Amino acid sequence: MNKTIDLENYRTQLGSVKSRVFTGRDRGKEVRNKSNIDQVFSDNDKILIIIPKDVYSITPSFLEELFFNIVKRYGKETFLNKIQWRNNGYDISSQLDEAIERILQNKTGLD
Repeated sequence: MNKTIDLENYRTQLGSVKSRVFTGRDRGKEVRNKSNIDQVFSDNDKILIIIPKDVYSITPSFLEELFFNIVKRYGKETFLNKIQWRNNGYDISSQLDEAIERILQNKTGLD
């Protein structure tokens, strides 16, 4: 089975203004919990993550906390094989690589 997680559903908003960044460990943890991504990952063959069209920044610290449990439990290769991205041209590869390396090295963005 396949599942889609649209980050549009997890944006912070102040009035009618929506954030165009996903940043920080606390936000990553909040999105992990609200999206139930740990369970979604174990229950599905593929996960499509949609990056909203007007998002221009997703930090490694956000990704590190969002994917921490998954990468720790399943490893980098399984994680990368199951996660697919639909984006707006935003290249997430370097931030994702940095987040995965931090997780696997037991380092944080604070180290």
